[in-house]
Amino acid sequence: MVVLGYILLTVGFIGCLYWQIRFLVLAYNQSLWWFFGCLLVPLVDWLFLFLNFKAAVKPFGLSLLGLLLAGLGGYMAGIEWPA
Repeated sequence: MVVLGYILLTVGFIGCLYWQIRFLVLAYNQSLWWFFGCLLVPLVDWLFLFLNFKAAVKPFGLSLLGLLLAGLGGYMAGIEWPA
């Protein structure tokens, strides 16, 4: 079970990173301001998501799915997060 947890953790983290980069590429294609806003300012990515919902929902949703998968893998591997 631990090995499967580490595999899910790795796959989920790589998937989350990939789709987050795809989201930032989409923001960069809109404008440089959106790119730096999504990269550096909290909650600007949510604003970008709602203003460009049709184009941004896939990378944003799959990034969250990868993060959920990584969290599940960490739980299955028995990794304890700092309290």
